Amino acid sequence: MAQPALARALRSLERLSDTDARALVARTCASLRGENPDESQVGTSAEAEEAVGAVSVALVEAARRGFNAGDLRASLQRDGGCSEIVANVIADAYEGVKKSLEAQLKAHASSSAVKRLKSHACRADYVVSTSANGDARETAFHLSWVLGDGRGGDERIDFTCDTEEMMHLVETLREACRASELISARSTT
Repeated sequence: MAQPALARALRSLERLSDTDARALVARTCASLRGENPDESQVGTSAEAEEAVGAVSVALVEAARRGFNAGDLRASLQRDGGCSEIVANVIADAYEGVKKSLEAQLKAHASSSAVKRLKSHACRADYVVSTSANGDARETAFHLSWVLGDGRGGDERIDFTCDTEEMMHLVETLREACRASELISARSTT
């Protein structure tokens, strides 16, 4: 979880008194909840700002990974080089902001500018046409997709394709699904 700069900033909390460390972590949690934190308690020095940033990263990353307070505590001690006291202060505060952070992360993920397939419809028609060269029989697929970005801006796409194009589309979608499953499997391990 902790990169060298992050671990160094987290260890800077060790130099603070227990009261100041708790105040700094409380200020960080207030900022993450969207409140106006009281900066007078811990100041705005470069070191304090660096520590606030490090605690913010640790809390958000823990929420992103679905950690509970015990997981965060262990990770801070093992990967961040924090003492048990500092890890406990941060983990205790995390319990109070975990639900809020998870809700914010979920809202952010669902409001992505990347459009998602919300609904689809497909109809197959068998087209018979007669000409001087004889009868022609083809299958035509009529597809309709509704794409949404989570902000209410839905886009409808209608298109038609023949059998060969449909087979290509199906294979491309299968490959995309397999790639998504591989990425998902890698990210959960």
